[in-house]
Amino acid sequence: MRLLVVKFSGLRGALAATAALRSIRDRHPGAQVTFVTSAGSEPALEGCPVVVEAVGLEPQGMMLPLVAHLRRQRFEVAIALGSHPASARLVAMSGAASRVCAGHAPWLLSPLFHRQVFGSAVDPHEAARDHEVVSRALGFHTETPAMWYATSRMQEHGLLVEEGRFALIHPGSRRAERILEVDKWAAVARELLASRAVERVVVSAGPAGEERIMAEAICGLVGPAAMPTRGRLRFAQLARLIKESRIFLGSDSSVLQLAAAVGVPVVGVFGPSDYARARPWGTVNRVVRVDTTRFEGELQTDYLARMDRALARISAQQVLQAAEEVLRITAP
Repeated sequence: MRLLVVKFSGLRGALAATAALRSIRDRHPGAQVTFVTSAGSEPALEGCPVVVEAVGLEPQGMMLPLVAHLRRQRFEVAIALGSHPASARLVAMSGAASRVCAGHAPWLLSPLFHRQVFGSAVDPHEAARDHEVVSRALGFHTETPAMWYATSRMQEHGLLVEEGRFALIHPGSRRAERILEVDKWAAVARELLASRAVERVVVSAGPAGEERIMAEAICGLVGPAAMPTRGRLRFAQLARLIKESRIFLGSDSSVLQLAAAVGVPVVGVFGPSDYARARPWGTVNRVVRVDTTRFEGELQTDYLARMDRALARISAQQVLQAAEEVLRITAP
């Protein structure tokens, strides 16, 4: 079976779709999926053997050459996930024998779709919503599995750490209001080392300078038992490193979703973000988060200002308690 899946999203959104890809593999072992996503999100799909081609494209970019490429493949089914209108446009023009759209298709394109799937998933997590659309499009019924990053697709990271003996902390996030303070992460790391729960702490960072500086600062506060990745690891290498860790701790980010996808115990720290949609999925986890409920009569400006300071209310002790609970649950 040849399938086209289109979802214009970031790395986190692409990872969420891998739960549906896992079910496709289970129900149709010979399936081959072409996945079109936002440019830069392709690494999230490297871990899915069912994906034979991952295409990155800016939604506002030129689609005609890609449309011609897709039409030549004669897909049996094409599915538009997410809410971006460019996903529906591309699927509508794909020439697939069956074309499915998540939600309402743009009215001009509606005649080109054979089915529009309206969400009824009980769980609002993005993985569950994508899985529902795919399962209804392909006619199978099963619970949403864990996200997928296959061990066979991971790559060696080259760091001198012993498997199962270290904690991995990823403090960074694309949005500043989701980042916990450096001194709190350092306090958590020191306590994990002092309790002998782990022997080393690895602090990972993306290529951005701010993330690398943050990771170096945490390592400096922790001491010689901590080491940074310095932003040098590819996504597939980072997947291997996380897989080998005893526990992953991090802010709300695509890397936290990667940790869930590889199946390690996870502690997630959530500030003013959509916890229900982006919490760790499919692995043992604990979450420390702030209440983002808006007070009755609270002005929008006051609410936004309060959310900007939300993570300041989370303490290192709360994160440490969550980590200790996860370690206790998953003790060998």
